[in-house]
Amino acid sequence: MKFDKTIPLQELLKNFKFKKRVDTRWSDMDEMHHVNNAVYLTYFEQARVFYFHEACQWDWKNDGAILAAANLTYVAPLSFPEIAYIYVRTSHLGTKSIELEYVIVRENEDGTETLINIGTTTMVSFDYQTRKSSVLPEYIRERLLAYEPSLQQ
Repeated sequence: MKFDKTIPLQELLKNFKFKKRVDTRWSDMDEMHHVNNAVYLTYFEQARVFYFHEACQWDWKNDGAILAAANLTYVAPLSFPEIAYIYVRTSHLGTKSIELEYVIVRENEDGTETLINIGTTTMVSFDYQTRKSSVLPEYIRERLLAYEPSLQQ
């Protein structure tokens, strides 16, 4: 996902079905009194696990995945005790990989949202016994296609 500040937030979010609340923690902040840049990857991970649970009931005991790539664009700062929401969606299914998109917003007092961060990750299906990438399990592919109608367009 390439950030374009001319696109309204609601347009950016139109294909996102999944939304997860994340409460900022005092320990998330750095000396500049905003959430440290590295913490956003933890927020992505936290939201991604809940997303996969809801979207495809991923069987983590039998089907592994590793993070192969991550990209973030910082738009505005987030601080404690602000409330953030992370939108997650699958943007592409490969033979062995899943590309995810993320949008982090701050919830404002008036109920509106402010864009904080956008990003992408690539997850690769992984067999921990052979220590090699593996074909994405069919049940995951089928459930993600059912959960994300925009993937079928």
